[in-house]
Amino acid sequence: MSEFSSNNFSASPPESEAEQLMLEMQRRAVAFQNEQEQEQLVSLLTFNLAKEWFALPLDRVKLVSRLTEVTPVPGTSRYVLGVINYKSAIYPLLDIHELLHLDTPIINRASRFVIVSHNQHSFAVLVDAMTEVREVPEYMLEGQLRHNPDISNYIRSEIKIEARLLGLLNLEAILQTVAEGD
Repeated sequence: MSEFSSNNFSASPPESEAEQLMLEMQRRAVAFQNEQEQEQLVSLLTFNLAKEWFALPLDRVKLVSRLTEVTPVPGTSRYVLGVINYKSAIYPLLDIHELLHLDTPIINRASRFVIVSHNQHSFAVLVDAMTEVREVPEYMLEGQLRHNPDISNYIRSEIKIEARLLGLLNLEAILQTVAEGD
C-alpha cells in the first residue's frame, strides 16, 4: 500500500464556526475573483465639453495633444473648424459643442484635440479639458439615455461614474451630421 491513502486527501469538515466562516469567505473571494476576471472591461478616455462630461472608447483614440494652429477651410460644414497638421498628417478638426447644444468653447491652455479613428477615417475633435482614462465594465456601455431629442442621436449611452453622468459619444452619428453639413 502506498504511503498516501485516500483518507489523506479527504477534507475533514470544519470543526468550529470560525473555520466554517473562514472557508465561506475564501469561497466567496474566489467566486468574486472569477467573476471579475470574466467581466470584460472597456477603457474610456473622459473629457469635458463645456461643463459636461463625455467619453470615447480608448481603442478609437490615436492621440491627445495641445491645440495647435488651425487652418480654416472655406465651404466646409459649420462643425469643421478647419484642419490641423500634426506630424505631417492633416486632420479635420471638429467642434461638436454646437451639435450637442453646448456653449461655444473658449480656447485656453486646457484645450486639447483628440485624434480619433472611426471606419478608416481619422479626424480630430476639440475638447475643453481632458480628465482621465477610466475602465468600466462593458455592460455599462449599453446604459439608458435620458430622452433629449436634440442630442440623443449623438450619445450612444450614458454612464454614471462616481455620481457624474458621462455621455459616450456616437461617432458614426456625429460624422454623418458633419458630412451632411447640417
